[in-house]
Amino acid sequence: MQNLEVGQILFLKKIKCLLLNTVLIFTAILCHSEYVYGQGDDLPIRDQTKIILQSKILNEKRVLWIYTPTSYSTSNEKYPVLYLLDPDLNFAYVTELEKFLSDRYRIPQLIIVGIVNTDRVRDFTPIHSLIFNGKVDSSLLNTGGGNNFLTFVKDEVIPYVEKNYRTEPYRILEGHSLGGLFAIYCKESTPELFQSEIVISPAIYGGNLQILSQFATFMYQHPKLSGYMPVSIGDEPGGKLAVDSLIRQLKTSAPASFKWQFTAYPSEDHFSVGYKSMYDGLRFIYSDWFINPQDTNAVKSYKDIEQHFAFLSKQYGYKIMPGEDFINDCGYQRLNGGHIEQAIEIFRENIKNHPNSSNVYDSMGEAYMKNGEQDLAIKNYEKSLLLNPDNENAKEILKKLKAPKDK
Repeated sequence: MQNLEVGQILFLKKIKCLLLNTVLIFTAILCHSEYVYGQGDDLPIRDQTKIILQSKILNEKRVLWIYTPTSYSTSNEKYPVLYLLDPDLNFAYVTELEKFLSDRYRIPQLIIVGIVNTDRVRDFTPIHSLIFNGKVDSSLLNTGGGNNFLTFVKDEVIPYVEKNYRTEPYRILEGHSLGGLFAIYCKESTPELFQSEIVISPAIYGGNLQILSQFATFMYQHPKLSGYMPVSIGDEPGGKLAVDSLIRQLKTSAPASFKWQFTAYPSEDHFSVGYKSMYDGLRFIYSDWFINPQDTNAVKSYKDIEQHFAFLSKQYGYKIMPGEDFINDCGYQRLNGGHIEQAIEIFRENIKNHPNSSNVYDSMGEAYMKNGEQDLAIKNYEKSLLLNPDNENAKEILKKLKAPKDK
């Protein structure tokens, strides 16, 4: 076990992929990629935060990569948190997926926490087992640290994140390969720790098949279990039997309140299946999230918005409020359609929810101006300019509104 100092550069080891299929899958279990990174490596996205935790539980330094969404620094909103077990492989594209999907209102904005690996074979395997493909394999000597790692996540990582960031009580865990095994183990061991798990090509073998055999019993013992579990696999026959068994157990044992989905990607392999799985997994977890602010049938008044987010709050178990940009888009849909009073109502709620935003007053000023209420328009544009002195739009409109009228 190597204890790496921050900034230490590790050279990359390239996997030799000229092996039979079962050996290829085993290589994937151990390394999970064509390249192996250490936790001393830099963030793939340079403007995000790198945190070093001195873990008392693991007795080593561990690195977290933390991404905050676009609006984090300009609002007081709280956010659900997505935890990634292999951030060296997926942090860059998952953060881009978050931007893409949340910008289009398909998912909420998310805080993303990557727990950088030191020894994934140790940390992601709950049971010590030297057996692979029916034979003893000495490279598995260090397996069995899953419970210790789970305690580290539960007692050190999550408390750190929730103390230092504005978080909602909704956590998602992503696990690929051995990380998928760990995600299943986590659901069995601490079902309330994460509300949803994205399980990608889980590597379940040897003694750790016991985790799979216990899953149906776990489901029967938790008839009120809720949440989401999208499961996926690529074209990888070596992992299909275990996944088929998992899906059978979900079909026969999962309560109706626990929503799951299985997707096979025959054109992907163990290494390439992650991207599509993350996209589809997030879309599945948030399948009820989307309401189109431009749909004149879906949003006619603030009451429509209120009802939708009341439904989401019930669905996800915590009070969910519509974001500033979403309400603003809904308001402009009504304004541009000539429904000025409804637009004013929507913009008024945005001001109530986001009183320190310059833009909410700018939008309200435009609505009052179109409604012929010049004094109220001036008042709102002035408030917008007070909050953001660089608002050139407000400056120009105020100049026109205050200009002497020609006689």
